[in-house]
Amino acid sequence: MNKAQERVVDRLIESMQRGIIPWKRPWFMPKNAVSGKSYRGINQLVLSTGDFADHRFVTFLQAKDLGGNVKQGEKGFPIIVWHFPTAQEIQNDPNASPWARSYTVFSVEQCEGLTKLPVLPTVEHDSISEAQAIVDGWTGRPRVEFGGFRACYNTATDTVSMPEIGKFQSAEGYYDTFFHELVHSTGHIKRLDRKSLVDRHQYAIEELVAEVGGAMLCSEAHINNTDLIDNNVAYLQSWLQALKNDKTMLVKAASAAAKASDMIMGRSYCNEEPLEAAQAVAA
Repeated sequence: MNKAQERVVDRLIESMQRGIIPWKRPWFMPKNAVSGKSYRGINQLVLSTGDFADHRFVTFLQAKDLGGNVKQGEKGFPIIVWHFPTAQEIQNDPNASPWARSYTVFSVEQCEGLTKLPVLPTVEHDSISEAQAIVDGWTGRPRVEFGGFRACYNTATDTVSMPEIGKFQSAEGYYDTFFHELVHSTGHIKRLDRKSLVDRHQYAIEELVAEVGGAMLCSEAHINNTDLIDNNVAYLQSWLQALKNDKTMLVKAASAAAKASDMIMGRSYCNEEPLEAAQAVAA
């Protein structure tokens, strides 16, 4: 793990120590306010730990370009920006490889005077219909068997088992669980071939992939999954201990979860973050 990644993971662990579960938050898909592109992977998680109604973020310089500035004393969020070698760089150095750097961004709510910031339109969402549309829209999904009292994914038969929706306390809980199992299924050899799905020594990583990926799909459907954990304290402590033992786990899981959720959504995944390094202010 490089210093840029460690800085972001440390911020996430700090948030978890304060009782915030990054992947169990009613957050929107965070976007850069200038480019309009979504933050992905580990950046999506760290930006979800803020308590903001507006999901747009800017760099220090972008705030000035929008006619305003970051409020004095505001603490920004570290994100990772990947630089991929250009064709010319590879020609000059065949061993050139991607490298990551940490930058700081701020919620537009941490800024003032952003006169050039567009007003967000008010959009009504039917989260349950949107969630079902995600399930129905995945043409490569495994077979789903309904009934019984256990939700699980069977790798051998490539089958997701789900209790009927009436067995859940809420429709939100049903889809949160359904998404979790569907994310597991993306690891099948004929899909993303994720080793953590079949290697019992990587069980914790695979569970984290499903947790984070399921939360990403909940945000796509505008489902609030904040209250869908029975025992927050025990749940948090188990993940905190695992992440302290292996800080790379969260980086790996977030990347794999983004790939999984993008597959289910019918998108191609790119690890390049939507922020131009020239516009960013290094932390």
